[in-house]
Amino acid sequence: MERAGAHAVDLDITVQKSIVRCALALLCLVSCSTAAAPAARADDGDGGTKVVKSGISISRPKIGLALGGGGVRAAAHVGVLKVLEEEGIPVDYIVGTSTGAVVGGLYSAGMTPNHIQEQFTKKKFMHAFLTVPLAMRVLVIPLFYTPRLMGLDTYDGLYRGKKFADYLNKQVPATDRNIEDLRIPFGAVAVDLLDGKARTLKSGNLSQALQASCAIPALRKPVKLDRALYVDGGVLDNLPVGETKKMGADIVIAIDIDEKVTPLEEPFFKKFGSVAHRVMTLHYSLIDQNEQAMADYIIHPDVTGVGIISRDSADAQKCVDAGERAARSAVPAIRELIDRYSARR
Repeated sequence: MERAGAHAVDLDITVQKSIVRCALALLCLVSCSTAAAPAARADDGDGGTKVVKSGISISRPKIGLALGGGGVRAAAHVGVLKVLEEEGIPVDYIVGTSTGAVVGGLYSAGMTPNHIQEQFTKKKFMHAFLTVPLAMRVLVIPLFYTPRLMGLDTYDGLYRGKKFADYLNKQVPATDRNIEDLRIPFGAVAVDLLDGKARTLKSGNLSQALQASCAIPALRKPVKLDRALYVDGGVLDNLPVGETKKMGADIVIAIDIDEKVTPLEEPFFKKFGSVAHRVMTLHYSLIDQNEQAMADYIIHPDVTGVGIISRDSADAQKCVDAGERAARSAVPAIRELIDRYSARR
């Protein structure tokens, strides 16, 4: 009996330590929302569906988009896509990371920018991504260890992601649920925990690939596909320019939705979550540098102040608007790139 009691005490201590570690890891994610500044409100977009086919031609360069990850900031990609469509600039390949992969995957499957915008501005995306508010999930962390006490092992993370995958499946027609069947050649970047390498998923079920690419460590459970165990691609490759070139693009336009690194005053860091928010901004800025150097053009919407897990419709609309503004400014330079490339051929 004494040995059994000692074993129970050890187990309780282990569980308590695990709970603390998980809570600390999630604090960084919560801070990215709480440290963000409020944004002005704007109207939501309209829904709709449209077939988008890749018009690869030998008379012009093949254009690829590298869509960076960044939570709800990925709504900025929608603004960029809207402008490219309006200006008649074709898109032949798309590779995305995390929520950038979600926008790119849905667009490649035929969803219009207005329809994708609605998923963000009407909170449909974030409700599917975080089925229960994060603060509430953190409060019930002890319940997640009950299965472990009963001898059932599960992957680390608060959200399984099945509802998110189901939501994504419903967004596209049954004929477009495999990546190889999409209108535009597409890849989703994810990181395999087993060998520590980033991979671009270019075949198989679209929703599962997007679920894997968005599996933020500690927040979402890893996704097992074949012999790999995937987490968010932003861990190693948050702006997949190189992967877009490998797909066959002659010109790669990178859409970087990281916050810009600007000097801050010391009092800023007295705000709750401000340190973690700053650290994440610096991290993504650093790991994206090599990819930025390979891009032919970089569009960098100003998404300053928008937390990656914000559930505010105004934040989503702010990102869409920022994407549109940045893309309109970029159109003349992109046209010049296309003309120069075509002239060389």
